Amino acid sequence: MEMRSRFYESASARKRIVTAEERERAINAAKAFEPTNPFCRVVLRPSYLYRGCIMYLPSCFAEQHLSGVSGFIKLQLPDGRQWPVRCLYRGGRAKFSQGWYEFTLENNLGEGDVCVFELLRSREFVLKVSVFRVMESAGLMYRSQ
Repeated sequence: MEMRSRFYESASARKRIVTAEERERAINAAKAFEPTNPFCRVVLRPSYLYRGCIMYLPSCFAEQHLSGVSGFIKLQLPDGRQWPVRCLYRGGRAKFSQGWYEFTLENNLGEGDVCVFELLRSREFVLKVSVFRVMESAGLMYRSQ
């Protein structure tokens, strides 16, 4: 019970009021970023951050690049730091579960932020994550140079 209340406290602390302009700025910045490797963009919704903390990747990306994954993959920031995250592919959909919440917390991700997931290596499944934030004061803006 104590663990559950801590989860909700920390999640509610990350909720933020975002203006349409801030949201649009983050989306446009993410759209301008075109990695050379296969990639997908995801705008973080409340359900990806709070309720159960499961995040689904776009089906077209999952089908082409993550089919057959059932276990832990690595999410890597441009600075090289990595987090193990459970990824399950089933029925044309891939979702992150265990480890995803820790990744969002440790990187101060919030509603409206846009993550670009870039496939670096497909044998051991490493996805580089570039974050485009709706609020720059929420933390460092991770982008490839």
